[in-house]
Amino acid sequence: MIYYAEVMRLSNDVEEEVDLRINSVNITCFVSVCPFQIREHAIYKVALTPFTFDDYFICEASKESFPSLVKVKAGFSYEVIGELTGNRLNAGCIVLEDDILLSDYGYLDGKMVLWMVDRIDVEFISN
Repeated sequence: MIYYAEVMRLSNDVEEEVDLRINSVNITCFVSVCPFQIREHAIYKVALTPFTFDDYFICEASKESFPSLVKVKAGFSYEVIGELTGNRLNAGCIVLEDDILLSDYGYLDGKMVLWMVDRIDVEFISN
């Protein structure tokens, strides 16, 4: 999905780490593509791509669950809860797409699900 994001912080330790604010939510992302220099507090057009390195962990969430995006620990991992529609998981603040959601987890379509994501990559898009 394409968003407009404000760069909140560029990491001094990890060159590819950036904190973004998208739709009033802060997320830490891994910079996968950045064809130009970025500055803190500037707004850029970005594309987000979720990554799961090994096995996918996706399950139906409880009926009382609300869409959310929660950082699991220091690093890039997130627990994403949202409604699954086809290959898209709507976490309220952002929508993440992955074809595996449809091909392997289509039986959860229309339900609230929990997805453990190892990282969310960001691609900065030239205007």
